[in-house]
Amino acid sequence: MRYIDRVVFITETEGGFNPDTGNHDEPIEHSEIKPCHISTIGVERSARLFGEIDTSVIVVRLQRPYNKPIDRVEIPNGQYKGEYRLKERIPHRTESVFYLEGVQ
Repeated sequence: MRYIDRVVFITETEGGFNPDTGNHDEPIEHSEIKPCHISTIGVERSARLFGEIDTSVIVVRLQRPYNKPIDRVEIPNGQYKGEYRLKERIPHRTESVFYLEGVQ
């Protein structure tokens, strides 16, 4: 399996109301780019795993385990370009598998 695609994992921190200033602070985004392999799952498998057939779910595989928190995921280029949310994470000892659902 070739890991030629790129995925950006984005985590937001320190946002919300600041009682010291009385203002709303913007969250700070931290992003991390990782090489990956991206594929889709069929309608039958999507229905079997998630019980839904009307959502488009893609599978992102990384070579190494990734255990950091994720708020959202972006794919910067290619066929699957866009913004996604994490539907399910499957950690393995040697790799990580993420099921991502497109954000409309």
